[in-house]
Amino acid sequence: MKKWCYGTLIALLVLACGATQAPAQNKAGALTLSPMIGGYVFEGDQNLDHSLTVGLAAGYNLTENWAAELALNAIDAESDTGNVDVNGFLVRLDGLYHFMPENRLVPYLAAGLGQLTLDPSTGPSDEEFNVNYGGGLKYFLSDDVALRGDVRHVIGFEDNYSNLIYTAGVLFQLGPKPKAMPARDSDGDGVADDKDACPNTPKGVKVNERGCPIDSDKDGVADYLDVCPDTPLGAPVDTKGCPKDSDGDGVFDYRDKCPDTAPGVMVDEDGCVLTFTLQIEFDTDKADIRPQYHNKLGEAAAFIRKYPAPQILVAGHTDNVGDDDYNLQLSQRRAESVRQYLIDKFHIDANKLVAKGFGKTQPVADNATPEGRQKNRRVDITCCTVIPK
Repeated sequence: MKKWCYGTLIALLVLACGATQAPAQNKAGALTLSPMIGGYVFEGDQNLDHSLTVGLAAGYNLTENWAAELALNAIDAESDTGNVDVNGFLVRLDGLYHFMPENRLVPYLAAGLGQLTLDPSTGPSDEEFNVNYGGGLKYFLSDDVALRGDVRHVIGFEDNYSNLIYTAGVLFQLGPKPKAMPARDSDGDGVADDKDACPNTPKGVKVNERGCPIDSDKDGVADYLDVCPDTPLGAPVDTKGCPKDSDGDGVFDYRDKCPDTAPGVMVDEDGCVLTFTLQIEFDTDKADIRPQYHNKLGEAAAFIRKYPAPQILVAGHTDNVGDDDYNLQLSQRRAESVRQYLIDKFHIDANKLVAKGFGKTQPVADNATPEGRQKNRRVDITCCTVIPK
């Protein structure tokens, strides 16, 4: 039996040393199993030699510090004279207290109750209850495997014997893994730093699975900074997330068909210059409006109401017959006549209508013919261009 025991000890040590090296600890809630081998020293009055013992202990870690353990040791003993073989069995129920349970090397104290049974090859067997106390060390080679050494003083209740048992072996720990430390999340957005593509997100900002602020309209400006969160996909935006209006005409670039409109010019819904030109012709040296143009002026009034431009130019013109100063005055009277008609007849805001005479300086036809001069005796209502000073 002794050869078998020595072989078992060697096998256990080889198995333990082959375990993967890793940080370990005494784990709460774990089951333990400890095959061990060692020696049993009998008190002299028992007339038995020091003996080899093998054993197995099964335990449960109530906490990281406290554990309960049930152990069985088989003892191969002989009498002092060597002529009597004695089979012994020691059963113990122990409590263990571990120091520094989070370390690789864990010392412990132990105490418990048990029973020693001695069965000689001749004569009656003997059973006696006992107490034991002592301690030991556990050296963890991995999360689940440790080397273990243990020494106990065993005291009998009736015969008052005082024995010693020392063992060494391997402890296998089965049960919950140590709690992993929570992953670091520096900005508190719920995404661990090692997965966070945007590690400096402001507190309280909603993020996606990569830890970056949500950008619902995908315009490159996060929702918490986006003044215009519903920008159409692909529309160029400014730093506030609003569609750009490069020419400042009130029509965003993404739908502006005329993106280079001059400042101050009124535009339609496509961002292009909004134009309306009505030409009214006059008789020679007259500023009276011909009845045939009354309906046309009604159309002009309707346009002005639909597109409320800040100002509408009412421009008067003449042909080249006559003095320049007189023609300038005549063109101004013609412009004033049309302006006043729009105010009186259609209640157009007077502040929007600007009457200006240009004399003969802006002909639209050849003054060398009667037909051309007739076309030049006119008033143009123009919207919505910049009004000349």
